[in-house]
Amino acid sequence: MWLPKNISIQSKLTLVMLMTCTAALVAAFSASFAFQLVNFRQTFKHDLSLMADIIANSSTGTIKFDNSDDAEENLSALRVAPQVVSAEIFLPNGTSFATYGRKGDLAGWDPAPSAESFHFVGGMLVHYHPILLKNKRIGRLYLWSDYNRAFADLLRFYAGTLAVVLSLSILVALLVSSRLQRYISGPILKLAEAARLIGERNDYSIRAQKFEDDEVGRFTDAFNHMLDEIESQAGALHGARQKLADQVSELRHEITERQRAEAELRELHGQLLETSRRAGMAEVATGVLHNVGNVLNSVNVSTGLISETLRKSKTPNLAKAAALLREHEADLAAFLSSGERGRVLPAYLAEISDRLVGERLEMLREIDLLHKNIEHIKDIVAMQQNYAKVSGLVETLPVDQLVEDAIEMDAASLERHQITLVRDYADVPPVAVDKHKVIQILINLIRNAHHALKESSRDGRRIVIGIGRNGSNRVKVIVSDNGVGIPPENLTRIFSHGFTTRKDGHGFGLHAGALAAQELGGRLAAHSDGTGAGATFTLELPIAKETEHDQPPAHPAH
Repeated sequence: MWLPKNISIQSKLTLVMLMTCTAALVAAFSASFAFQLVNFRQTFKHDLSLMADIIANSSTGTIKFDNSDDAEENLSALRVAPQVVSAEIFLPNGTSFATYGRKGDLAGWDPAPSAESFHFVGGMLVHYHPILLKNKRIGRLYLWSDYNRAFADLLRFYAGTLAVVLSLSILVALLVSSRLQRYISGPILKLAEAARLIGERNDYSIRAQKFEDDEVGRFTDAFNHMLDEIESQAGALHGARQKLADQVSELRHEITERQRAEAELRELHGQLLETSRRAGMAEVATGVLHNVGNVLNSVNVSTGLISETLRKSKTPNLAKAAALLREHEADLAAFLSSGERGRVLPAYLAEISDRLVGERLEMLREIDLLHKNIEHIKDIVAMQQNYAKVSGLVETLPVDQLVEDAIEMDAASLERHQITLVRDYADVPPVAVDKHKVIQILINLIRNAHHALKESSRDGRRIVIGIGRNGSNRVKVIVSDNGVGIPPENLTRIFSHGFTTRKDGHGFGLHAGALAAQELGGRLAAHSDGTGAGATFTLELPIAKETEHDQPPAHPAH
């Protein structure tokens, strides 16, 4: 790559806009030149035919009165047309009557006697025009024009015009793009700086600065809102842990007060459930930040591809071709018709034009991909905010949609770690659940499978998510992985509060998931054949009552 990989996003945006404008301008000039080439030959013939008609009409009298001097004087008027190098009038018997310039070579050409016609001879365009008097041919007029010279003049004109317009356009585009890119890169750089400081200091009190009320501004608001939630939940979690420790200490001294102890245990259970839910919400918010980072990696890849396309662009070769034309300006016709490089130059220019059109389409595709990635970031944030607002509401929902929403929250990370996701969905009735609780359980199960696969060194890492019926009134969602597995001694402990085998785990996820499944009227279970044999988690949910007896039995998930 001809650009350093670590240049700033400001420089990348400037270069993208500059090269896009340049490519579009060159493509427009190429299309215009191609159109002119199509019309040039017709226009050239029309002008030559018009001059021949004027000369023929003015020569009828000189032929009738056999005045060759006046005929040659008429032909001398062709001096005003520099492309006409010679002309000659013949009588019907083939005798030359009058000439202008050097005599031309007809090379055995015998045109139709009653119709004007054109013929190319050695780079010259020869035009035959009959001289008629009262519809009777009394002579023949031949005009020799230097077609190659006129074509070379057209090439020089377009090459010079393209060089001047391209230089001015690049200068203007550079001035405009260097200023406009700040409106895009400024807020993004500030947001990236805030994220870097949070990661380095582990300080969730830092907030990103909002500049505009656009997509980046709304993302900044969502980013700051998540930081508020994480900071609040971290404080609540610490307080809940301390309170739990104090209450356990008191319960040990008040074992004889059984009824009071039971009441306090019920209250403690409710507080623990709330704390676990908050921890799960914090984990979801952390996952959102992680997924947004993965999408930003895709944005960086797309900008790199655009830069690579611009680096490999054939635009400099167009300047070389123009320089080659200027170098042979004096003998351009001979260079294009007989020179080895000159003969292939028109085809090469057409090839460059096609290449530039292709590069433009490729960059438009990458820019479209950048737009889709930014939309994906917005969708991830909007999804997390939506589920954070609807907690506690029981709804009748399709199971596959709940599963797909949970997958979307971690899809970018799974793809990044090259983990294959297999869907095995059966047709099942909808369920009546609290959408937020189900999503939280599923996200935790998918993320646990993700961690189990990351810790495994085996090839072909994959997660299988299945949906099927479990009896007549329940639906089951199965999350299986081929990761590190679960030792037999841990299968009875994994749903206990505080139990975890990960260094950075808190032991709330599966415990909160099991409690939430019970509150939903379902159940969460685990199975593993041991270390290295993978693990399977099954979430059972109740079918909505209005559809419980109306649905036919479905095939179980594999």
